Amino acid sequence: MQYRAISADGHVNEPPTLWTERLPDRFKERGPRVIETPNTKGHAWIMEGQQRPSVMGFSSMYFRSSQRFDRASLVDSFKQIKDRGVRYEDLFPGSYDPAARVKEMCEDETDAEVIFNGVATVWNGIKLCPDKELSLACYKVYNDWIAEFQAYAPERLVCNGTIPTTGITDALEELHRCVKLGLRTVQLESYPSGSFSQPTPEDDRFWAAAVDLDVPVNVHTQFFFPAGDLGSKLNAQGVPDHKLRAKSRGVDVDAGSFPVILAKMITSGVFERFPDLKFVGTEVHTGWIPYYLERFDESVLRNRRQWTLPLLPSEYFRRNVSVVYIVDEVGAANRYDIGVANMMWGPDFPHSSSAWPVDYQLGREILERAGATSSEIERIMWKNAADLYKLPYEEPATISGAA
Repeated sequence: MQYRAISADGHVNEPPTLWTERLPDRFKERGPRVIETPNTKGHAWIMEGQQRPSVMGFSSMYFRSSQRFDRASLVDSFKQIKDRGVRYEDLFPGSYDPAARVKEMCEDETDAEVIFNGVATVWNGIKLCPDKELSLACYKVYNDWIAEFQAYAPERLVCNGTIPTTGITDALEELHRCVKLGLRTVQLESYPSGSFSQPTPEDDRFWAAAVDLDVPVNVHTQFFFPAGDLGSKLNAQGVPDHKLRAKSRGVDVDAGSFPVILAKMITSGVFERFPDLKFVGTEVHTGWIPYYLERFDESVLRNRRQWTLPLLPSEYFRRNVSVVYIVDEVGAANRYDIGVANMMWGPDFPHSSSAWPVDYQLGREILERAGATSSEIERIMWKNAADLYKLPYEEPATISGAA
């Protein structure tokens, strides 16, 4: 197959009856379910141990069009996005139906897609659930379902299994089970041990297994999103409130951000011990990376007595790490300082960051404005993802033109 675009970042919205239908009977009344209240103004997720529901809103792009957006209507559509008041019948059906998803991808001129869970919907509740047995059961139900989703069109859909946060034994067992289900990549919601703040020595068992199984390991943006019990007002005043709510639940939000995770993975020697580990920061963007690596390297070179690893941070990054952006003009302009081989494009469909159905057009235009060559556009828009996720392809005779 020849590709024009492979999105390295897409999402589902989990079916509203997923857990009420598929959890073991003893968990069904306690697991995730969809509710609607005057406060949510639409659908929201809630489960045992969760006081504030996670509303459907920014997590989903819920306007449709019967024809292609022009730029004016695309901008106008973003003005209609709300933080709540969304119901499942408002969503793109491809959020939970793989047949519809393939049709939506084709309209977006995207040949294949790496798919993640719904992040800011149900997942905070699952991760913070005090009953670890219930939490683990929720992860397994999701992974069974997303494997079925991928099986509809495995040449187009590359779906992440979600690794449980209930301890290293569960993480390892579910990693192996995901591979048996046919999933080719996994995403972390914490470090494999279950810690949301620090890598631990026992995580090495997971990294070793990921290398042995040749499975890329993803972190999607960060470990926690401001939803449900950790949510707050979506403005500047809401940021400290979000962090305060998280702290009250024993969560350090800043420690779970990707730049911090990356620094800890490098400084703790994970990439030195596992040189073949494939680690991906998805929807973390790229424009910040040249300065981050410059300062990181400089701090090491000035303090060599405290740095016992044989490589510089930038060398570990370029060998082990890939990063995915949505819209990143600065990153495109500085692609050589980041590493063309380390960058992947992913428009975040169907979340509100997506510009569906012109994602491919906008993604390519950004690279063209930055002066990227045809081979660089090809590599960032699809080839890096195809190589990482083992999607077979034929070398095209010429690079495809902009649609």
